[in-house]
Amino acid sequence: MSSNFFAQQDLARRNTRVLVVLFSLAVLLLLLLTNVVALISLGFIDPSAINTPQYRQHLPWHVIGWVSAVVLAAVGIAVLLKWQQLKAGGKVVAESLGGVRLSPDSKDPLQRRLLNVVEEMALAANTPVPAVYLLPEQGINAFAAGYSPADAVIGVTQGCLAQLNRDELQGVIAHEFSHILNGDMRMNIRLIAILNGILFLGHIGYYMLRAGGRSSTIRAGNSRSGNSKNNGGGLLLLALGLVVIGYLGSFFGNLIKAAVSRQREFLADASAVQFTRNPRGIAGALKAIGSHSSHSKIANANADENSHLFFGEAISRWASIFATHPPLAIRIKRLEPHWNGKFPTPRSAQTAAEPQTAAAPAKPGNAERLQQALPLLLLHSSRQTQPATALVCCLLLQQDDSVRSKQLHLIKQMGSAALLEQVDQLCDAVAGLSEVQQIQLLQRLVPALKGLSEAGFVQFNQLLQALLASVTTASLTPWLISQFVEHNVAVQYDQTQIVRKTSAKPLAQLQAQVLPLLALISNAAGNEAQQQQAWQAALSRLALAADTAKPAADLAALSRHLPLLLAASPLVKQQLWQAIEACVRADQLIVQQEKALLLALALLLEIPWQADVEN
Repeated sequence: MSSNFFAQQDLARRNTRVLVVLFSLAVLLLLLLTNVVALISLGFIDPSAINTPQYRQHLPWHVIGWVSAVVLAAVGIAVLLKWQQLKAGGKVVAESLGGVRLSPDSKDPLQRRLLNVVEEMALAANTPVPAVYLLPEQGINAFAAGYSPADAVIGVTQGCLAQLNRDELQGVIAHEFSHILNGDMRMNIRLIAILNGILFLGHIGYYMLRAGGRSSTIRAGNSRSGNSKNNGGGLLLLALGLVVIGYLGSFFGNLIKAAVSRQREFLADASAVQFTRNPRGIAGALKAIGSHSSHSKIANANADENSHLFFGEAISRWASIFATHPPLAIRIKRLEPHWNGKFPTPRSAQTAAEPQTAAAPAKPGNAERLQQALPLLLLHSSRQTQPATALVCCLLLQQDDSVRSKQLHLIKQMGSAALLEQVDQLCDAVAGLSEVQQIQLLQRLVPALKGLSEAGFVQFNQLLQALLASVTTASLTPWLISQFVEHNVAVQYDQTQIVRKTSAKPLAQLQAQVLPLLALISNAAGNEAQQQQAWQAALSRLALAADTAKPAADLAALSRHLPLLLAASPLVKQQLWQAIEACVRADQLIVQQEKALLLALALLLEIPWQADVEN
């Protein structure tokens, strides 16, 4: 794949910094306004004399300090609480919107079509297949949420499922995968937490206003004297002021959200066409939104704070400047310049959802990588939790008879006799796959493996580590498989496994982590001369001295280094990937095994790369 996605990920990262700056400015403005409202409503200053020199010289700075501290603490706590709530990743967002996770082996025809399309797009994007959530909404909409591909989820509304044909659904899902690869998800989920802080002051004022109204009623019933000048009136005025400030916060928050979101939607539309090679699919989905009675609206109470995540405008806006998405007509025109501007006649759900007998490949011309059909036995097994664990074991089985015998014994001892039986049933079919197909099978297994219980996953992961340790020589492919499963499935149970932020370290400071990986990759090149050639190619790409010592292969150390590599910034990952490609391409020939190796490395390191962009 071109470096476009690296550049877009870096842009999303810089947009996050801009977002923090805008948030800080908004908080400072709200802080100033809150101080003014608090000082006036509580009687510390007289508005009629506020412009006199005496007043400016004798402002109650101690009160201003306390008000500022309380406001900053309240905003900070609101952001941290929302951030804590979102720590578990994309599944939290999906569940907050009423989403229900679809079973990977669902037999419902519409759900099965959706799951198949998601699998296709995951293969096209070279990412793990994400969990899919269905939202009980009639509007045509979808979203991607999470911090990284490992914890990403795709959410789709019932209206989207019922109203769109397969090509249109594919265009929508490709758009969401573009957000995953462009790095938008992490920025979007941070936006939810940050905007929650801006809006929090308004919530405080609203509750104060309600509480103040009730207490005023009680005081009026208990006292008829005019002596009720206590601070009740001042507090009500303060509450009213905070509500107004809350609306201002909402104003600025929606402006920030709209400004950050709109251009990323254009980019995701264009990237979706890159995946599907079919602009009519996503354009048709946008036209369906325009003609559908519910359009893309989401009725859930949490739709507003998550509106920037969606494929289409999720809530009605009173002014276009607050729209998180460009107008439908402009998006369609960019995809179909000759569109006549007329939306089609609304279709019935039965007509739209009519199953199609054949699905167009996600990328014509790349059918060998994306569309080769797996044997039905493997296809069905990959969608069920227990058979999926057996398939991972099959992928780790070695050809050497002594090693293989030891591995089968481990599967029975640390797994179960039933697991061993499933491995026996599936291993021949797995061995018959090409190397690329085996990597694609691994991608498909993630949703089913996330169906394990936490205890079940811990036990299974211990088995994988034992199978890896049984391999007598340090081998890259088994390590890649075990680490891919551990990283992408562990996020379901352990929030600390989610990569939430990128590191500012340059590549020069990551050499201790990068060089062992490149050494292991070069060791897979063939004979000693070819290994040295691959090592030198990688060093040259990194502009390192030709006599740089080659580290010994240490899989345990590589496993410890992996989190640092996953957290590397997009541009550092681009440099790393260029070195990896130089290492693999050193002999100027990319064979099937090397292509599979690159696919597996890109999958594990969460690097946007696709094997079809090869000369």
